[in-house]
Amino acid sequence: MVKIAPELKSCLLCGDTGWKPVGSSRDRRVTRCDCRLQARSSSLLEAARIPRRYQGCELSNFVTEFPDLEEGEHHDTALVKARFLAGRFVEEYTPGCRGLIFLGGNGTGKTHLAVGVIHELMRSKGVPCLFVDFRELLRQIRHSYDPSTQTTEFDVLSPVFEVPVLLLDDLGAFATTAWERDTISFIFTRRYNDERTTIITTYLSDRPTPMGEASDAAAPFSKAARALDEARAAVRERTLGERIGDQMRARLHEMCRKIEIPARDYRERTRTQ
Repeated sequence: MVKIAPELKSCLLCGDTGWKPVGSSRDRRVTRCDCRLQARSSSLLEAARIPRRYQGCELSNFVTEFPDLEEGEHHDTALVKARFLAGRFVEEYTPGCRGLIFLGGNGTGKTHLAVGVIHELMRSKGVPCLFVDFRELLRQIRHSYDPSTQTTEFDVLSPVFEVPVLLLDDLGAFATTAWERDTISFIFTRRYNDERTTIITTYLSDRPTPMGEASDAAAPFSKAARALDEARAAVRERTLGERIGDQMRARLHEMCRKIEIPARDYRERTRTQ
């Protein structure tokens, strides 16, 4: 007779039931075991579609100390404040709560903090999250209109509409057409009306669309005037209102709390000795 060895339990706390006992012998209760929470966290992490470059971004490893700080200083106060606000958001998160918009130049840690937030929400609170790149989202929507593809616009937008926490990275990364602005407006309005939390990163300054820049030329519609206006537009700082529209910018202020990161490029700072 062949003896079958007893199956070993992979979790010693719950015996693979998913529930572990807590409390004293007189007041014995059960709660979800850590093994199930870890399994759910792994599943949520896979579904979040975080790019490989950012998968290691956590709130715990966000760098606030750099060699270029003045003597006696140990941490960049702007980065410390941004990290604190991101952590507090996770602690106070409730379904449908107001989201976050991280504003800052290239390399200031916006995406690191935003990804760190959704990592922590998935791990500690079991909240489904989704990472979406602004450029890639618009590309996928346009691609869905191609008759040769089997992907529909609904297939692309359904997860964006329905996920409890959406991270839209690099909003306004390039000049948009009227159709693209309408598409972004549609997404934000849908999530706003459905009371779903949205987290955004952008390098754009949080200002409205610039007023028309008057030319010094005597003839306002001359070639010289137009050339001067174009030159001014080429060098000035791009604004959030300019890229997504002033009305939608106002809506984002209702949807998200602003966290500004007035810091230098991380890559430049780490090269400073």
